[in-house]
Amino acid sequence: MKESPQIEGRAVRILVVDDEEIVLSLVRDALEDAGYEIALAPSSAAALQKADSEHFDFLLTDIRMPDCDGIELAQRMRDKINGIGVIFMTGYANLNSAKDAIKEGAYDYIMKPFELNEMRQAVLNAVKKKQKDTEKTLATELGRLSDLNQLIYTVGDMQSLMRLSLGFVMMQGKVGRGAIVYRSSRENEIRVISTASLNDNQFEESSLKMTRDYLACHDAALNAPFIVTSLEEHPIYRACGDPEVAAFVIPSWQTAGEQMLNIALRRGPNLYGFLILGLSKEAEVMKGSDLQLLSITANQIAISLENIILLDETRNAYARLKDLQEQTIQLEKMAVRGQMSAEIGHELNNFLGVVTGNLSLLEHHLHKQNYQELDKYLSAVINNMDNIRKFSQGLMDFSTLTPNFELCSITAMVMDVVEYLKVQKHFQGIEFRLNMPPVPLFSLADMSQLQQLLYNLVNNAADAILEKGEGFAGLIEVEVKYCGGDDNFVLRVSDNGAGIEKERLEIAFQKRFTTKKNGHGFGLLVCRRIIDIHGGTLKVDSTPDTGTVIAINFPIRVSVETAAGITS
Repeated sequence: MKESPQIEGRAVRILVVDDEEIVLSLVRDALEDAGYEIALAPSSAAALQKADSEHFDFLLTDIRMPDCDGIELAQRMRDKINGIGVIFMTGYANLNSAKDAIKEGAYDYIMKPFELNEMRQAVLNAVKKKQKDTEKTLATELGRLSDLNQLIYTVGDMQSLMRLSLGFVMMQGKVGRGAIVYRSSRENEIRVISTASLNDNQFEESSLKMTRDYLACHDAALNAPFIVTSLEEHPIYRACGDPEVAAFVIPSWQTAGEQMLNIALRRGPNLYGFLILGLSKEAEVMKGSDLQLLSITANQIAISLENIILLDETRNAYARLKDLQEQTIQLEKMAVRGQMSAEIGHELNNFLGVVTGNLSLLEHHLHKQNYQELDKYLSAVINNMDNIRKFSQGLMDFSTLTPNFELCSITAMVMDVVEYLKVQKHFQGIEFRLNMPPVPLFSLADMSQLQQLLYNLVNNAADAILEKGEGFAGLIEVEVKYCGGDDNFVLRVSDNGAGIEKERLEIAFQKRFTTKKNGHGFGLLVCRRIIDIHGGTLKVDSTPDTGTVIAINFPIRVSVETAAGITS
């Protein structure tokens, strides 16, 4: 016997309704042998009663029954079980009714009398069709979540971000009442955004100054979504026993005994707040996949909160430095460096957040749909995350640009960076050409700094191409080759983008310079610093509306101890 189709890793559950006992018996035997879980109901009333306490994937019902016809039963079942599939059984006299039901969304109809194989095949076809419909719905939900994922890393205002996130989560959870509780960058301050009616788009906002940090809680119950109906059941209250926490863990719209789904906003050991969704008595029990999507969303909100709080802290530190800049020229330089590291660190942490969020979505999509071809892509991206995170952390302190030279493969580094970047959304529609020497090229270098240099150059090339408008056939070429008697090598990045005007080209890599609307202008300065650290020389050729070529000549550094190893 072939393995029967499954939904969310479990057997398909079917409720069979017919007022003839012999039909119920035949259908049950035919479908149970095929691996389905079958429940029987001799009437519409009995079927509706079962739907109050059990979940079914399909309703297989006769059209003509004494108490309620099958079409009406299907409509009432859909009110109780969202998304239930419907298959009708009918005699020839009711064929037109069955065809009308198909037009209204039923998956199929089976003519009586039927063969058992005919019954099995009809159900199998319906299950496959429902699986395709589910995939389309999931793709839509993941697309919406991806859109939110992009938004939360571009919205800089914390309150706007929280309102946006709360509204999205409530729509995702299909609830009308909700709240988001989160810590601010001020000590022991907790903010609450709440709504008793999402449809009215009315949000209540408040800031609460607590006597201590109640979110410094490590209760194991916070590791997964949990439901509470009162203050006494909440893990925060259980941990501290202080009724003051009711001000933020119990929303104003909550009624006595009402269930509230809580999802923690946390990053590692750090708790940043909660998402709270009010569950009415009539609400369906959320599926595991729905809770997983909500948990992914909560994780992205936590990343953004962490990043915004960090950015506020660095901005405050920079402001304090600015107050002292009149005292000495040295303090002024420190302030500029503080601004540079804060802005670049914020930008790169946003990039990391987007990558991490998309990885979570792709992993979720992989587990749900079992797309084997995505597995290698995921592994390759995840393997690069550690190097990129080190790069980001290094930027937060300008002094860490001191190199850490070690023997590395320049060719392998370039190929890895290009392979990683070209699949990113920013580079969609852009062709990459990679020209490598016939043999691997090794040198003593700081691998993370060279990765940073190449990333900035390729990213700037993509920006220049995008300036030429949608649909333009962009091309980025990256080349590595030996030169100068093999004592040097050249790293060349060229594009066919918008190019740089002559007066701007003269200050590029020398002063803060950017053509981006929201650019900070430090990227090329960091590139120049890395080139200087590695003893390289830079040449830039650019023609407006034609493109840019950046060529960097590096000495090949090899220690005496490693020369023999490279030769071999």
